[in-house]
Amino acid sequence: MHYHYLTMEQRGTLEQLVRSSKGIETRIDAALERLHQSDYGVCIECGKDIAFALLVADPFALHCRTCSRLPVSICS
Repeated sequence: MHYHYLTMEQRGTLEQLVRSSKGIETRIDAALERLHQSDYGVCIECGKDIAFALLVADPFALHCRTCSRLPVSICS
């Protein structure tokens, strides 16, 4: 299994994004819970790292670019 280790600064940035997001409360709580787990930022399908740029664009992301089939420009 492959784990992506985000820096404390990256985790802090993502936590601020999640907390400032408007949306369903349970989705925010789930994202915050995952953020503090060692496997946050790891695709739930293939186990590869989710690009930090993709996590900044969508801190709720559960899939890497390949598995989610998002355009490359979002993840670059």
